[in-house]
Amino acid sequence: MNGSRELLPGIYVITGPTNVGAVCVRNAEKQDVWLIDSGGSADDGARIYGELESLFGKDCFKLKAVINTHSHADHSGGSGWFVKKTGCGVWMSLSEKAGMENTLLQSSVAWGGCPPPELQTPYYVPAQCSVTRTISADDRITLADGKKLGFIPLPGHYFGMLGVVCTTPGGKSAVFSGDAVLGRNVIGKFSIPFVYDVGAFMKSLDTLCNMKTDWYVPSHGDAVTRITETAEMNKIAVLETIACITSLLTKRPLTAEELLTAVADENGIPMKLPQYVLIGSTLRSYLSYLYTTGRITYVIENNRMLWSAKN
Repeated sequence: MNGSRELLPGIYVITGPTNVGAVCVRNAEKQDVWLIDSGGSADDGARIYGELESLFGKDCFKLKAVINTHSHADHSGGSGWFVKKTGCGVWMSLSEKAGMENTLLQSSVAWGGCPPPELQTPYYVPAQCSVTRTISADDRITLADGKKLGFIPLPGHYFGMLGVVCTTPGGKSAVFSGDAVLGRNVIGKFSIPFVYDVGAFMKSLDTLCNMKTDWYVPSHGDAVTRITETAEMNKIAVLETIACITSLLTKRPLTAEELLTAVADENGIPMKLPQYVLIGSTLRSYLSYLYTTGRITYVIENNRMLWSAKN
């Protein structure tokens, strides 16, 4: 559902396939606005810009910067459109910056090599855009009206994702958490969401649960005032995937390709190319995690890499 909602004074969520944050500083002339993420395409950028016009008035605001939580195309694909439209800055963490400036990185990581043409589409490849400011957890930005912007590391879903914490002068706050946690309906629909680093993903869920904030805004799902239950659903999804993998590898050794088929069959997932690529990449991350934590092992036998559970 598309639309917008003011969560706290001057702090908004613009809902859509990827939720976008907007932070406004009102002044005598044009209001200054910072966006958090930009949607997946130029069309998304135009829609979001229309929402900004509805909120603040046409020609009554100045977009200062787009702050991208990470470089996946559905979060950063509209940034180039905003730069061309408004001349705004683009902010991102150092480890995510490469994905904005070398736009084949996302599909190359998922594929594990040079991606085929089907993976070189806007769904996987954001429009190229230069990052104007590198941000980190050390940065604290005080806006003209006393609002503060802070950044919290939430790796796991991708390399160096940052949550954006927006705090009012009165101490109320909202965290825009990117894909560190998926909303309840989303995690129910996608039982094996894309994860790059399983251990870091679980730690980021704990980080969110340990935060004291008034609003939690996942990029996919509803803004909530409590995150514990939603985070628990995400953890259960990870633990169920781990249990599925280890159960299959206990029965017999499997290659990563064979494991992908078996996991998809066990979970009733009909795979087309997007599922094959994204779930396959995610399962290889699970294999790395389980191997590193000592729960599985591998052998190279007859030119095949065979994974098995440890006794």
